[in-house]
Amino acid sequence: MSKINLILATLFTVMIFGTAQAQDDEYVTDENLRRYAIMEEVIDDMKSEISVVLNDMIKNQDGFDGKRYSELKSGSGEPASDFENKIMDQINNMVDERKEAIGDVVKILATKMLPDGGKAYNAIKSKLASDEEVKTKYAAIKAEVSGEAAE
Repeated sequence: MSKINLILATLFTVMIFGTAQAQDDEYVTDENLRRYAIMEEVIDDMKSEISVVLNDMIKNQDGFDGKRYSELKSGSGEPASDFENKIMDQINNMVDERKEAIGDVVKILATKMLPDGGKAYNAIKSKLASDEEVKTKYAAIKAEVSGEAAE
């Protein structure tokens, strides 16, 4: 009797994983890949904006420059003065706030632009990490979307 239960449990497990895989494949359509690429384009723009703002903060701060910022960030060079600690705190707060905002945007876009809440987003992200064919197709779609964004 226990062998039958073991076999049934194994079959049930295989069926569940097979169904989950098939559902994931349903999400990986050209249209969903295009939507995912648009989302990534927005997120990349938001990330690059962090660098722009950070560079402006450093450039506009008397007595502080990019070289010193790099030293303090990496922990090399002279220890930070109180003045430099305040600047680094301001910079780190700005970066943290923007990263948090990006995370919020990802959640909103993943649930609003793609079907079934975040399931499609997670399925596409997983496929992009593991499936070369999907990666190739996505690269072409992303290039097309990036070209559209540049126009």
